[in-house]
Parts: sequence; structure tokens; C-alpha cells
Amino acid sequence: MSCGVLLALTATALGDTAVDDAPDEDGVDAAAPAPVVAPRASPLPAPRPKLALEGGMLRLPGGTFTMGSSEASAPPNERPPHTETVAPFWLDKTEVTVSAYRGCVTAGKCPAPARTSDSCTYDAGDGELPVNCIHWAEAQAFCAASGKRLPREVEWEFAARGNAAAHYPWGGAATSCGLAVTLQSDRSARRCSPDRPARVGSRVAGASRFGVLDLSGNVQEWTSDWYSEHSVSGAAPRAGGSHVLRGGGWLSTPTAARVTSRDWASSMEAGPNVGFRCARD
Repeated sequence: MSCGVLLALTATALGDTAVDDAPDEDGVDAAAPAPVVAPRASPLPAPRPKLALEGGMLRLPGGTFTMGSSEASAPPNERPPHTETVAPFWLDKTEVTVSAYRGCVTAGKCPAPARTSDSCTYDAGDGELPVNCIHWAEAQAFCAASGKRLPREVEWEFAARGNAAAHYPWGGAATSCGLAVTLQSDRSARRCSPDRPARVGSRVAGASRFGVLDLSGNVQEWTSDWYSEHSVSGAAPRAGGSHVLRGGGWLSTPTAARVTSRDWASSMEAGPNVGFRCARD
């Protein structure tokens, strides 16, 4: 069972991080915007490094960074902060699309995802939407068929934040519908995208400093790791009952889409808020 409800309940403690000042770009009634919260001061972001791009994947340089949150108001599963070192790796620039996944199904290497919701994208008629309603094993099978793998949780967080302390991949502590496809605020059920996630890469301004798109919002992303109740230093658990989801989705609050936010789901879960991207060494 997803902990999305738990993270939503922590929103009051963490504060509304959404800035509801974006235009109503997806047809959602935004006549009563949420209160604007001024972002806390943060240093200017470092210049984006020039990375190799090959087959839709970016070559991330690796490095040492602080994983997890040091904020007392953060949920327990984001603490304690700890130092991690990541070797260089490749990561999909965008979430896996319907078109890419359909190609795997056509080749007989992936099962067609079950239609568990009217918001599932596989049969929505738009190949540039992220494929959602995907089980962990289906995501893993797609990546393997492509000569890739699911990213480790530590790799995912490094791609989202690098060595920055910002709340979101683009830097800073505030968000809006122009930066990430989530709910419009922590206190609203209104969505940045009304019926399903948006096309991959549609929020270019929301890219991480490495240029990776949609690490905040659109769909939650499976990682290879088993879930543990705390941000774990060193090796991930060798077994468990659920796998880690990162990044929040179009049905998540902005708070649940921060770079340190952690969620989980069993291997049987395949809801419309869940998708993935792939990595390789």
C-alpha cells in the first residue's frame, strides 16, 4: 500500500511548498489560487555540466552527496541525512513513454499493462505520455529487454539533487504547475494535469541540474531497491515487502514530489500515478 496518504498528512508540518501562480495551462479551474509561500533564500544554482546524451540517456558523472533530509519536520523515512558516493551511470532523460513500452510489447518482450483506471495511458492514444499503471516487475522487464535496469534509489536522488540542498530538482523550495505536474498545492485536490499525466519532458524548466526531466511529478518512479523505514546509509535492504517509489506524480502533493520524498508500493500495485525510467552502468 502506498504511503501517499501518510506523506499528504505531513504537509501541514512541512508547509505548503506550491506557488500557485502558473497559468491554467491544462484547463483546470484555478479561480481560487492557494496562498503564495515565499521560497526560502538559497544560493544560485551551479552551472549545468555538459553531459553526454546517447539513445535518450544522459551520462551522469557520479559523485559524493548528502542523501536524505536534515529537517526536523521531514518524515522519518527521509532521515537521517547521510553521505553517499555514486559511480558514473547512465539515466533516461525522460520517463519511459507509451510508445517505447508498446514497442517492447510488440516485440514480445513485455506484457501489456492492465487497464486498472480510466487514467491509465497505454491505450490513451498518445505515445508521448509516460506509460503508467505499471507493476514493478513490468518496469524491470522493460529495462532488461532494453539492456538497462531500474535505477537504484541512491542514483535516483543523486540525479534529482546532485550536491545541492534544494527541495526540488531545479533548485529552491517552491514549485508551480509550470515546473512540475502534481496537485496544485498541498491543500488542494486540483491537478496541474486534469485527467492523466502530461507528455514527458513538457516541463523543461523543471529539469534537474543534470538536465534530467520530470524527476518531480508526472509519475512516481520505481527504483530497484526494497523499501526501508529510514533513509539508509550504505547498501539497500536485500529483501522486503515493498519497493521504493520516488519523485511524486500528477496525483501527489508538491510536498511528496521533493527530491528527498520517499514512497513505497508492493509489487502488485500498478496505479495511474506510477511509472518509471531506466538506468545502466
